[in-house]
Amino acid sequence: MEILVVDNASNDGSKEIITAAYPMVKWIQNKNNEGFGRANNLGISNATGRYVLLLNSDMIVQQGGLAACLAEMEKRPDVGVLGCRLVNEDGSFQKSTYTVAGFRGLLDLNLVFNKFVEPAKPRIEAVQGSFMLLPRRVMDEVGGFDPDFFMYSEELDLCRRIAKKGYKIHYFDKVSAIHKHGGSITNPSWSLKQRYLSNALLYYKVRGLAGYLLYHFLFLLNTATNFFAMWLLDKNYRLGYLQIQKAYLSNFVQYLKIPFLYTRKPGNGKRILRAS
Repeated sequence: MEILVVDNASNDGSKEIITAAYPMVKWIQNKNNEGFGRANNLGISNATGRYVLLLNSDMIVQQGGLAACLAEMEKRPDVGVLGCRLVNEDGSFQKSTYTVAGFRGLLDLNLVFNKFVEPAKPRIEAVQGSFMLLPRRVMDEVGGFDPDFFMYSEELDLCRRIAKKGYKIHYFDKVSAIHKHGGSITNPSWSLKQRYLSNALLYYKVRGLAGYLLYHFLFLLNTATNFFAMWLLDKNYRLGYLQIQKAYLSNFVQYLKIPFLYTRKPGNGKRILRAS
């Protein structure tokens, strides 16, 4: 086993502390913050194993969990990526799987629609990027993460491209890991802006221009509908309503640029979509 750490230009003394305590670690230092996907691509390019585990710095894997995941992968050559069951620090369940760029999921966020129509059972089309175990050959085949994404949604795009190659997305809930969600985030408001920006790019790459426009239409429909409905249907929704709308609308100019600056194929690394 080899351990590689890709440092996205931190300034907290991580390199000195970790390399002194764990001299077996291979440290890869970026001069600038290159984002999640590009940093992982760099780590993967330096890895030599048959499998690669992408693990966030805010994760604690249960004892024996990695061995169990590797054994599962050895039994399942049809699996392109494996994710485990994520839990919060208090042991409560954390969302671990996703549907990729689905329109029904947007409608389920509409308070009126959700009041009268039972939410759809989510399909497992992707696992969270904080814990992803992949065969190295699969990563080589799909070309790694799309460098157009700075942070968020890039693992969903990667899982989609892996599935298109005929591999399975496997949620292995027999292994758990504690995820201190957002443990490396110092600016939550910027993080929320980046999340919506990356999500918009994901819809464009998956659904094309028509789907991209429909995504924004449904989001704005929810904005208008939920503004009136929340007073009667869901008082708790009010707490985050303005924060969500502010984050989404702050990216308006960049939303207009996405179809002109980015393609549906993985980028060439010349530009990266990052919230201002």
